[in-house]
Amino acid sequence: MLNWWAVVSVLTRAASTVTVIAIFVLGTVLHLDGKATVGEIVSFMGFATLLIGKLEGAVAFVSRLVFQAPSIVKFFEVLDARSSVPERPGALTLDRAIGAVEFDRVAFAYPGGTRILTDISFEAPPGRTLALVGQTGAGKSTAMALLQRLWDPVEGRITLDGHDLRDVTLESLRRNIGVVFQESMLFNRTIRDNLLIGRAEATQEEIERACRMAEAHDFIQRQPQGYDTMVGERGASLSGGQRQRLAIARALLKDPPVLILDEATSALDAATEARVQKALAALMAGRTTFVIAHRLSTVRDADEILVFEGGRIAERGSFNDLVQQGGRFAELVRTQLTGQTAEPAQAAE
Repeated sequence: MLNWWAVVSVLTRAASTVTVIAIFVLGTVLHLDGKATVGEIVSFMGFATLLIGKLEGAVAFVSRLVFQAPSIVKFFEVLDARSSVPERPGALTLDRAIGAVEFDRVAFAYPGGTRILTDISFEAPPGRTLALVGQTGAGKSTAMALLQRLWDPVEGRITLDGHDLRDVTLESLRRNIGVVFQESMLFNRTIRDNLLIGRAEATQEEIERACRMAEAHDFIQRQPQGYDTMVGERGASLSGGQRQRLAIARALLKDPPVLILDEATSALDAATEARVQKALAALMAGRTTFVIAHRLSTVRDADEILVFEGGRIAERGSFNDLVQQGGRFAELVRTQLTGQTAEPAQAAE
């Protein structure tokens, strides 16, 4: 395609140049023979140049259309695609939920794949904090994806305030859930626009209050245009810690009854993490909160810890109870403590 485009471009330019030169030479010969005036020659060259410019524009349009055709096809494929979680006719629209979440014997597998979750059952009363821990691939993030109804379980059901998620509209469900991902989702828009995604009607005062709580206001003020600074695609102009603080501020601004923290402080330094943890504590107060964490020190204050292993809940209980049981969770704690003590020793050497 690129080779053909190069050939067409060269031929088009060459044809235009040769045509103008030919008109000039022929016009000169006709003028010397007294068959054409200078005005006629200039007028003809003007019309010819105008026509050549339009033809070059048409060629450029066709070539651009050919180049963009695959993207256009993909765009319409996305528009025509059917959601994997369609809404039922007459689905219930939730107002502000109380925040009671229940997983009832939930199992899940991606289409054509093996089961990732099996017989997951637990309750999260309003205002409680549940921590989901376990090795990578144990099913923690998948369980929270089901809570947001990115997929539907193949068995069992998930309820919010007693309503099966499949009976609730997607817009009202996700309006009641706030998420802070490990990788912050930022668009190539201004800082203000990214913060308003979860709550478009928020005032500037509310935005600044949320940013102060998330330890983000100061670095935003240092940006060239403050809250109107463009952050680039995926927040490319910001550091990892700055992107994550913006994500926390966005969740604070949304003020949801159900909160999911997926390694929300993983990109922060120790000093900033301590300050943001205070903001998160204020955010979590009175909300049903699910904390996905690999650093077990961040889940010490959780009301209940669910230890995932192989797509099942292997253990559950408070931090101290699980450590005393000496099971899988206690082994994870020992592993992390060993790694933390080994690092200072290696640094000293």
